[in-house]
Amino acid sequence: MSSNEEKQKPDISATVHDGCSTCRMQRRDMFRCIRWHLWFSAMYRLPLERYFPARLRFLAVTLDWTYELFLYSTLLHIDILFICTIYLNQDKGDLELIVNCMIQTVIYTWAIVAKVFFKRIQPKRVKELMRYLNEECRTRSAAGFTYVTFKESVDLSNMWTTVFLICCYAGVTFWLFVPIFNQDRSLPLACWYPIDYKVPVVYEFIYFLQTVGQLQIAAAFGCTSAFYVLIAVIFSGQFDILNCSLKNILATTYIILRKPKSELILLREEQSIADYELNQYYIAKEYRTDFDCIPHFFEKETPKPENFYEGFKIALRPCIAHHRYVLYGLKMLEDLYSNLSFLKYLEVTLLVCLVAFVWVKSTAANSFLRLLSLSQYLLLALWEMFMICYMGEIIFLCSKRCDEALQRSPWHLHSGEIKQDTLFFILNAQRPFRLTGGKMYNLNLKMFRTILTTSFSILTILQNMDLRQPQPK
Repeated sequence: MSSNEEKQKPDISATVHDGCSTCRMQRRDMFRCIRWHLWFSAMYRLPLERYFPARLRFLAVTLDWTYELFLYSTLLHIDILFICTIYLNQDKGDLELIVNCMIQTVIYTWAIVAKVFFKRIQPKRVKELMRYLNEECRTRSAAGFTYVTFKESVDLSNMWTTVFLICCYAGVTFWLFVPIFNQDRSLPLACWYPIDYKVPVVYEFIYFLQTVGQLQIAAAFGCTSAFYVLIAVIFSGQFDILNCSLKNILATTYIILRKPKSELILLREEQSIADYELNQYYIAKEYRTDFDCIPHFFEKETPKPENFYEGFKIALRPCIAHHRYVLYGLKMLEDLYSNLSFLKYLEVTLLVCLVAFVWVKSTAANSFLRLLSLSQYLLLALWEMFMICYMGEIIFLCSKRCDEALQRSPWHLHSGEIKQDTLFFILNAQRPFRLTGGKMYNLNLKMFRTILTTSFSILTILQNMDLRQPQPK
């Protein structure tokens, strides 16, 4: 994002290690875990070329296509069978059976859409977002009296995505054990088959296909939301780094100007009032910089600015570039997920009301394991949409706090020299960023409440329809 001229400026974001800036914080692949799940679900191209010689590279493409088509055919045939089950039972008055089949139809249709979207419609944007964050994100804030790093945001994003993916796999694979616990030759997913599936070999083969289908459902559901949450949390951490740099903007300027330690101490006392403010950052933990390490921030041959304003511009320029970097990355996330979030809204709304209907209608005669499986579906759907809406709210709040961070610095000490630049930055930073669903609604906690209201409104309609229908004999 920064120009060649900016790259030649002093590096004011060198990493502090144990209070000293002589060691840089090592970058790491923040998408290592999620990338494996994307490969497993055929939502990201398998890196098979490295295992084949140049003359056999076409085999890598062939294997990737073969694996992808196998997963598509597995999901599609199960989806079609549930649609056929709905069609064959629509006149029998068993609304519970129809709703059960509709639940699986919604789930499998969404999984197919998510796979096609990631692998065939937006593969370049997915790859570019990973590269953009891995290679260009700031690892720590600029030199100053305090600093924050990206460690907390990366750790939180990895923890959230790992826990959510594990719960997704546990939720859908639980269905696979229901026939084993019941000790009958039933299938995990009860739907119509044009053949007798209880015949030996045929039963095992169909059971295997349903197992693959359930695992792919978990991967598709988990990856789409986990990828979104991971990126949103990391960008929230980038806002924390930017806010700390803005808070220490005058300290950075003093360091660039090689101010004596006595003046730095006086400036720190002026800025110390802001240190007592709570909730300055979303997730980052703030550390104090050791004064003895301040001379190590710049090399001795780095030219010293002629006046304070020149030093301030050198300190402010990376902050502006970082702000643009974060906003551009969020725009990439919005372009990738806007339409997908709208489809997710429809899918979760339908899924919550359908699962709640079957769960409420179930009686003591039903299997306890089945009720437990439905409860897992319901909780996962609500948890998934809550994370999406919550991170949209966090991004909105973080994006409009940059002006507050700049005002935490003791800017009044040099207001005459930096007033124009400061006001210009504040005016531009007061425009918050909003993640949307299909450009029609904002992703926030209010939207999550709307989803719950809509779902239970549809649930009431389904219950009224069920009461009016004659019970099957």
